[in-house]
Amino acid sequence: MREQIVASGWAAKVIQFLFIGAFLFLPSGVHGGAGDVLKAYEKLPAKEREAKLIEGAKREGKVVYYGTIAIDQSTPLLDAFRNQYPFLKTDYYRSGNINVYNKIKTEAGGNNYIVDVIDLRAGETYALVKDGLVEPYLSPSRIGIMKEFMDDKGYWTAPFHSPMVLAYNTNFVKKNEAPKNYNDLLDPKWKRRMSLDIEDADMMGTLIEYWGREKGIAYFKKLAENEPSMRQGHTFQAQFLAAGEVRVSPWLFGYRPLTMIQRGAPLAIVVLEPFLSAANYMLFAKNAPHPHAAALYLDWVLSRDGGMKIFTETLGRNVPRQGLKDKFPELQASQYLPVDPEKIGPKFSEYSKLYCSTFKHC
Repeated sequence: MREQIVASGWAAKVIQFLFIGAFLFLPSGVHGGAGDVLKAYEKLPAKEREAKLIEGAKREGKVVYYGTIAIDQSTPLLDAFRNQYPFLKTDYYRSGNINVYNKIKTEAGGNNYIVDVIDLRAGETYALVKDGLVEPYLSPSRIGIMKEFMDDKGYWTAPFHSPMVLAYNTNFVKKNEAPKNYNDLLDPKWKRRMSLDIEDADMMGTLIEYWGREKGIAYFKKLAENEPSMRQGHTFQAQFLAAGEVRVSPWLFGYRPLTMIQRGAPLAIVVLEPFLSAANYMLFAKNAPHPHAAALYLDWVLSRDGGMKIFTETLGRNVPRQGLKDKFPELQASQYLPVDPEKIGPKFSEYSKLYCSTFKHC
């Protein structure tokens, strides 16, 4: 005989209240994703929308950010954000692209949602979107950003990009002896005297797409014969180069050697054609536990007078927006070859394996 439990009218109301209350106070990811929390604000006037975000962010109290920006640059950036919104704490986890991606994937696999906003390069950006670990977020601050540095759906937007330069140590290499193009790097005189980053498979893939597969793969196999020193971190590579441990590094974020040159480091740069540029893309994490604070940060970091001004005027990074003063005009170009998530992403695993096997670093 089937038993039935019938609650009294009063008890039913209590149960209903507890159920609704529990639903409302669950983490945002449990009931439809962090993006759903913000949908109610989409059509509000700008000031009213910001007021709603601030109100929610004050309750949340902090924003958790996983990224790859070096500490000497993330510190002034996050200091400026906290000056704007002093009621928010910022927790920043910094590592390489692969480590950041793996951390997010592992946490999500254990239903442990910690991160709110993320910055990554093209390959890992595409992988996170494909994994379903990123929410689309069409920040109003995207207006005015160059279209080649964001996608139409709002999954990724670049607050800065990094033109890549070759740098050489002037204590060991004269200006007329420095490589002037990619073919010059194949000269045996650079054997064991150059460095590459272990995470630059996306650079390799971009050049292979540009040159054509046969020519591109042949080039990198030939380059590998010069046995470059494989290192992790472009900042570390620049320091390694300045210390004289190698003579040339062909793929450094341009701002880094130029900043070091200003401080007296024995370095000089060469721009190789095509002029590669790798963007860092800002992402809104799926199931972000602090969605209002995350939206405030993304709006600020992508804005002309917020994060982008800090990036270009203080930190010397290039931004995909016109009208800001550049600290390093030598990194400006009429055309870049960007590392594009939509082009590199679908083949990123293939290029990662090819890069690994070509340079034997894993």
